Amino acid sequence: MNELIDKIFKSYKYIQVADIGGTNLAFYKHECAEIANYFLIYTIDCREFEENEEQIKKALEQLEKDYSKSTNFDNLALKQKIIDSFNNIKEASQIDKNTSAIYLLLFDNVENLNSYRNTVYSIEESPNYFKRYVLPYTQNQLNHLNDALSQFGNRSIDDALCQIVDNEDSYFTLVEGKDLESTYGLVIRMFSKLPFLQYKFKTELAPEPIEKRVEGNLKAELIKYHNILKDNTLNIENILSLEDDLKVKNDELEKEIIKLLKGVKS
Repeated sequence: MNELIDKIFKSYKYIQVADIGGTNLAFYKHECAEIANYFLIYTIDCREFEENEEQIKKALEQLEKDYSKSTNFDNLALKQKIIDSFNNIKEASQIDKNTSAIYLLLFDNVENLNSYRNTVYSIEESPNYFKRYVLPYTQNQLNHLNDALSQFGNRSIDDALCQIVDNEDSYFTLVEGKDLESTYGLVIRMFSKLPFLQYKFKTELAPEPIEKRVEGNLKAELIKYHNILKDNTLNIENILSLEDDLKVKNDELEKEIIKLLKGVKS
């Protein structure tokens, strides 16, 4: 998953800062120093304890501890390491309000997360230090997603992801709480958990006015009547003038009009 996340970040012109954290932690900033958006990518392999809420909570809380406190004199707090990586004080002073942490949680079964969802929400909603986004996934989901992305050739990764989620049937299946571990489900989560990743809606023409659609669907022989009646006026002479061979006696015409006005049955 880290390789895929790295591709996405690079496509949005974010660069990884070296020597920040260990193998399970990465720090990204935008290549343009004027864009003060910073991201911590924190990877947790939950597969050995994914049914243990207490261990999940402990693993999630570890990032905040590492960020704020040094373990010893030789090991600086993560926040200080990030500050030291900047070239100027102005950039460094903005990290608290502009840093987000994305927690990548690897599961064997994502549905295990449902049993302690409140614990996850408490982590995401914490106001301390940085914004948090929890992104759970399975290896099976990731494998299928990589296979799907490989079919898009040279298209940008964000375009490919947009194409994958442009599937109405998969959307309604997910809304019904089914197929939660699908590739579609993972990509939907990515759009909600990666703040800068945006879904590109298809550009569609405005729908044709109903009146025009009616006219287009009318048979050629009926359009002449439609043109007379569409203004909500009833002009008998105009209607009769359309039929050269139609001859109706005055008394019969009056009788038919009375039926229409009074609802008289024939």
